[in-house]
Amino acid sequence: DACRKACERIATQTIEKRLLNKQGRPSFNVNFYAVNKRGEFGACSIWSGATYAIHDGKENRLLQAKSLFQRG
Repeated sequence: DACRKACERIATQTIEKRLLNKQGRPSFNVNFYAVNKRGEFGACSIWSGATYAIHDGKENRLLQAKSLFQRG
């Protein structure tokens, strides 16, 4: 939730026209990754397509980050 909220804040606070696409969304991407003391983790990006790697103590995994907007 924290990663998503950070992405949402960036998307809503971006007002410079040179940084926005034709739909008024950011034309750039930002990725956030988070982990807490219990080992819970998550990730979010402004645009889809971001992946991240984790190791949960047993195996390595490559996961898809959640996103605010879908590309293409």
